[in-house]
Amino acid sequence: MSSKVAGALRIVAAMTVVVSLVGAGCLGRSPWIVVLATPALTLLYALGKFRQWQLAWRAGGSKSIALGVLVALPIQLVLGYVFYLVGRGLASLIEPAPIAAFGTADVLAVGLMLLIGLGFSLAIIKLERNATAPVADQAAHPTDEVELDMDQRPLTPETFFKSPGYWRPDPLREALEGRGKRVAKPALAASELEIAAAEERLGFRLPESLRALYRMLDGGYVGALYVPLKTDPGPVYDDWRGAFSIDYSSLSPLKDLRTVRAHYEDFTDDPDDIPTQADTLLVLQSRYGDMTLLDYSRPGEPRVSIVDFDRNGDLADITFETFDAFFQALRRPKEEKPRSFNRELFRSKPLGDLPGDGRATAFWGDANHPFVNTAKGRDDGWHPKAMADDALINETEARIGAKLPEVFKHLWRAKNGGDVAYRFLKDGPDGEFEPFEELAPMEYVVTLAELSRRIDFSPGETPWHESMAEADKLVVLNAKREVMVLLDFRREGDPSLLVVDDFDACGIDNARAFDDIDAFIEKLRKFERSPLLPSPL
Repeated sequence: MSSKVAGALRIVAAMTVVVSLVGAGCLGRSPWIVVLATPALTLLYALGKFRQWQLAWRAGGSKSIALGVLVALPIQLVLGYVFYLVGRGLASLIEPAPIAAFGTADVLAVGLMLLIGLGFSLAIIKLERNATAPVADQAAHPTDEVELDMDQRPLTPETFFKSPGYWRPDPLREALEGRGKRVAKPALAASELEIAAAEERLGFRLPESLRALYRMLDGGYVGALYVPLKTDPGPVYDDWRGAFSIDYSSLSPLKDLRTVRAHYEDFTDDPDDIPTQADTLLVLQSRYGDMTLLDYSRPGEPRVSIVDFDRNGDLADITFETFDAFFQALRRPKEEKPRSFNRELFRSKPLGDLPGDGRATAFWGDANHPFVNTAKGRDDGWHPKAMADDALINETEARIGAKLPEVFKHLWRAKNGGDVAYRFLKDGPDGEFEPFEELAPMEYVVTLAELSRRIDFSPGETPWHESMAEADKLVVLNAKREVMVLLDFRREGDPSLLVVDDFDACGIDNARAFDDIDAFIEKLRKFERSPLLPSPL
């Protein structure tokens, strides 16, 4: 009921503003009344978008609000004059009133419009808060809007990390692009020796539970994590504080751990700019002055503090007596259920429905070429050919010791690798998956055995050409992080296509295999949203 009343009031409030400005034009009030009304219109607009402006304040403080006002003011000025001129136009159809001089009556009229608008806006905000508050939480938080639907289950070491993180080097991609260059493949987890070496470098011993996390993964992406700022936090941002610099949401690897002083010395040598006790504060993650710290300023177990030095100086937003207490307080927002929509509406017809002579060009679309972009960034002066020719095809087949499928050679003749437009494959009645988002240029195509020989594996890890049978008969078409696309020549006859999502963990044991490569390519579809359809995002 509250939401319906709020909706009706929103309409009435908007009409009040519009009628006021149109009326000013009809009555021949001075055009300067619109200039006077613009700040009031901007304030009413902000209150009408109260939720968005509230989030902008929390994300960027006064700077975000100031930028928002600078954008909103000219827009409201233009809209005000549009309605004013509509009023002048309507008056001219009847009996145009002469334009009066700007005076006290105009100021009073704008003030009255502002007071009426404020009344409506504050009532709408209160009604919408009541409408969105969950019934179960209303007793404890009767006015709280649900901004953070927090999962109340405590984290465990197994649920702490979400992934190794995209900042981490990608040895598979580097070895593929390096065309023979040797690449180090360090272990994802830190060893006891690496932890001890980091502690010796820093001069601090890490908490045991943090050391255990590093033994699982040497830093990585942890996702959105928060800690409560009060004993009984509501589902609103003001009651929670983002941990690990919420925009980054990562625990730094051991090699990047350093003190606050070392962090600030990157951009200042003024002692007044450096926070107090900077030598005893160890940065677990930072975004400018927003930091999650281990505080070694007192003997014994370090405390954990979350501080925004840019906003609050040395005053911590929240401090925990131990890392264990901090870890136990961490909570993750519930994952939002994706809005249901028919993916079929956003997919083109299969590639095989296109005329044969246009399929290769359509397959690539207008997408960019990350391999060429990377090659141009190197200083060796070499980058892949724009399109494959007979010489490149023959050289590639001789190098891998196998004949490539005709359909792939046809595609490479149109464009020699890069991002792919036709990248989605229907997977059953209700699903689909993305076999690959790009394919390497022909110059990079290599056997898995050769790719393995380019890599210096971490101690205790067996190279793939030693652990996998007939690795020289698996041809890599693309490799990126854990994803690998291969041609499998281990059987008689035509090769099959293998798509692996977790190669480093499982090898090719969980690969999706496609025996008929021509049929596979023909079934691929691309994202193609009609402007008349709603966005799937």
